[in-house]
Amino acid sequence: MITFTPFQVSALITAVSSIFFGLFVYFSGEKTKLNLSWLFASSVIGLWSLGFFGLVFSTNISTAWFWQYILDIGGICIPILYFNFLLHLLKRDKKLMVLQVFALLAATFLIILNFTTLYKTGVSPKFGINYWIDPGRLYFLFPLYFALFAVISTYVVAKEYRLSTDRDRKRQLMYVLLAQIFGFGGGFTDFFPQVFNTYPFGNYFVILYVIFISYAALKHHLFDMRVIATELLTFAIWAVLLVRTLLSNAINDLLVNIVVLVAVVVVGILLMRSVLKEVLQKEKIEKISKELEGAYVVEKKANIELQNLDKYKDDFLRQTQHDLKNPLTVIMGYVDLLLAGNFGKVTKKASDVLKRIEVVAQDKVRDVNNFLDTEQFKMGKKVVSLKPGVVITPILKEVVDRLLYQAELGGIYLKLDIAENMHAISADREKLKSAIFNIVHNSVKYTKTGGVNIKAESNGVVKIIVSDTGIGIPKDKLATILEGQFERTEEAQKTASGSGVGLYLSAQIIKLHNGKVWAESAGEGKGSTFYIELPIG
Repeated sequence: MITFTPFQVSALITAVSSIFFGLFVYFSGEKTKLNLSWLFASSVIGLWSLGFFGLVFSTNISTAWFWQYILDIGGICIPILYFNFLLHLLKRDKKLMVLQVFALLAATFLIILNFTTLYKTGVSPKFGINYWIDPGRLYFLFPLYFALFAVISTYVVAKEYRLSTDRDRKRQLMYVLLAQIFGFGGGFTDFFPQVFNTYPFGNYFVILYVIFISYAALKHHLFDMRVIATELLTFAIWAVLLVRTLLSNAINDLLVNIVVLVAVVVVGILLMRSVLKEVLQKEKIEKISKELEGAYVVEKKANIELQNLDKYKDDFLRQTQHDLKNPLTVIMGYVDLLLAGNFGKVTKKASDVLKRIEVVAQDKVRDVNNFLDTEQFKMGKKVVSLKPGVVITPILKEVVDRLLYQAELGGIYLKLDIAENMHAISADREKLKSAIFNIVHNSVKYTKTGGVNIKAESNGVVKIIVSDTGIGIPKDKLATILEGQFERTEEAQKTASGSGVGLYLSAQIIKLHNGKVWAESAGEGKGSTFYIELPIG
């Protein structure tokens, strides 16, 4: 009868649990980079534990030597793959790319070194265990590398935990932090036998890693007892078949057991996904059913309340517009008086400061107008009032005059080229000017070198072209940049502040003028061009 020592059992539990949870998280959810990185990290931890189990269970030196290689390769890969998982979890994979490259090079070097006597000279019975590694002269590099990335991983998670203000996020990070403290701490103690000639007990602590990380990863989908029962049943079958495979006495038995294990793993994953999907669908149906109960009475009451709220909201928005714009208008008035010299001569330095104040005040007035117009759009209110005989030429000149100082302040040019004999259009002059201003201001704001060209021509339609040499627009954003509040790219956030509603509002105003607007760009860093077409008449 085969008996297992506590050390062997702990290694097997850690191995099967890690691989199981890695596969389950990946195949039961979306195929994201985060889930894939978790699959790799948990699988290599499982590989390391499996190597432990095989090593201490081996009965001859050739088998022990094989499992020692598996153990070493898994152990070397754990810090880099777990660190990669953390960077995806914290969304810092691009910011710490250099550190990832360093970890990859260090792991590659250690894996190559692993196949030489400088890393290990052999395996032999120690500490009452069948076999254990005999370290080589450079084996100490592995614990140094392991400890370095254990400290770095703990630091980045602890820092994120300290800075996070979201309670749910902090709770998740707390479990991840506890998991890696026990995991890395327990794993690191397995280096003690080589230094202090003591019994390796770290594998027991690694089981706590499995408990904490599994809870953090799976707590969002344990909705129903059927899911829990399915997981536990599948897990038990996998564990039994894995042990049976590892204890195969003949090559034929080994091959058969491997095939059966693989088949059961696949079927188990499909079964768990099916049960989870069914539970989620049932919960959605039950939630919808509860929400529909008494819907008619609620809707009737809500319509009455909405009519009252609509009136209150209109009054509130009008008062808000007055309260926000009035002090800004006063500020701009005093700035104009100061710049005109009404209160005495103004030095060039003071003049520059006053112009900066005026630019900021104008921007805030524009933000207030954009916000209020957006709210009017949402409520279905009439925003524009078209009148015939509007000429675009003075509108464009006013836009350029307002933005010229801001362009000069940023060290870029702002040029205007208007064709002769521009046709008149039907327009709401102020709203159209605001829409064009938003587009030109966007180009000025996100251009740091070169400049912005504005061209206007009249040939069947009035066409305005605003081209810049700025940060450009990613190709996957071109189709949606004018359709809603734009989620600004990381480069845009670095370049300038903004709410992301200006372009959307401009597009809506131009559409209400029966016009068209679209954007073109060769990609990030290659500038952008906005086209506006307005019908004549």
